[in-house]
Amino acid sequence: MVALIALVLPGRALGTNAPGPAQVVPQASWWDRTEGTVRPSRFYAIRSDLDRAVTARYAALLDTMYGEYTSRLDHLRRRQADVLAVYMFARQQDYLNTLRSRFGIDGTGSGGMFFVSPNGAGLAFFTERVPEEQVRHVIQHEGFHQVAWSFFANDLPIWVNEGMAEFFGMAEVLDGDVVIGQVDATALRSIQQAIKDGKHLPLASMLNMSNEAWGANVRGGDARLQYDQAWSMIQFLAYGDGGKYQGNFNLYLQHLNAGVPSLQAFGRAFGATGQAMVDAFETKWKDFVMGLRASSFTSAMRSASFMAAGVQFLRGKGIQPATVEELRAALVEHGFEQRIRTHAGEYAIKATDPAMWSIPDDPQTKDAAWTASKGKAKKRKKPRKATDWDDGPPPLDLRTKGLRPNELLITWSQDERGEWQPRFEALKP
Repeated sequence: MVALIALVLPGRALGTNAPGPAQVVPQASWWDRTEGTVRPSRFYAIRSDLDRAVTARYAALLDTMYGEYTSRLDHLRRRQADVLAVYMFARQQDYLNTLRSRFGIDGTGSGGMFFVSPNGAGLAFFTERVPEEQVRHVIQHEGFHQVAWSFFANDLPIWVNEGMAEFFGMAEVLDGDVVIGQVDATALRSIQQAIKDGKHLPLASMLNMSNEAWGANVRGGDARLQYDQAWSMIQFLAYGDGGKYQGNFNLYLQHLNAGVPSLQAFGRAFGATGQAMVDAFETKWKDFVMGLRASSFTSAMRSASFMAAGVQFLRGKGIQPATVEELRAALVEHGFEQRIRTHAGEYAIKATDPAMWSIPDDPQTKDAAWTASKGKAKKRKKPRKATDWDDGPPPLDLRTKGLRPNELLITWSQDERGEWQPRFEALKP
């Protein structure tokens, strides 16, 4: 039961002209301010206080990813109806306040979540001071949890649930096409180092880990390894030994969908549950992970997000670099860093990190680099105001040179408040 409390403010007595104390009008809640702004997408009911164009962009991403999730899961029965409400917040405090007051959820320390409560369910995230790339990752990660709930409720083992969410979170969406199987350089370095140092989690421990144990590690700030390892295990089941285990993994999901306990389902799907089998499986997984290489496009996207944040940082100081080299020098000089919050914790990316200024080669990409684009401002649509530009010329455009399968371009547009926002585009070759 929800108690409704009427707040009575002191003021003038009815029918008199006697002045009373100054009235304090409380600010309307986010929920009240967004009343009547539910924006439908193809699959979702979206409530948002973001710029209309930004809301539409994230709605399109949600719709695209919904098709990707269900294409992988639709061979399973739906155990309950979809819960496809989405709440997009411009400000972190509105996100925290609304989750707490409306749904009884504590969102402290999170950048977004899919939640289920007695008062409602949905996917919620905020964008304040969050890099575009990270917002997209949150949408894709939490979006999987949201759809998986329809098929498994609470019966999906935590390592599968989080591993698959990270697998989809790392996907790149290019012109409506989802490129799965991407390898994030940071996650890869983390799990490879853990394997080298013998600090990875034994496979049996991952298979047996409870939601409570996983959550305890998250609250204790020691969760990064388990997220990275869970992702790498899903990557292995999808692509290890030339895709040999895909059928077994799908069978494992079918058993889970039918309510079979995790270890029993794993044994049925992979043929055995003995320690010798688990050890052999772990050895193959480790060999697979140590042979992985970071995906060039994903690395370029991470670099692009960092550079865009750097351009905005320098713009606030009145600095307009004309080349990538000038951008790098200025950011190093001013000690710029970008703080990234993930499901496993927070870490900083610094301008002194060489990985932010180079793109690792893979079999598809050789000698890729970043360049500054010229003459883009003249091709842009004029902004709202009568002046040529609201706040000086547009920021530096950046693009890759020699990246495959698509070049990546950062352009800029002004939102309804006149603030410059980066736009990431994949250019067809």
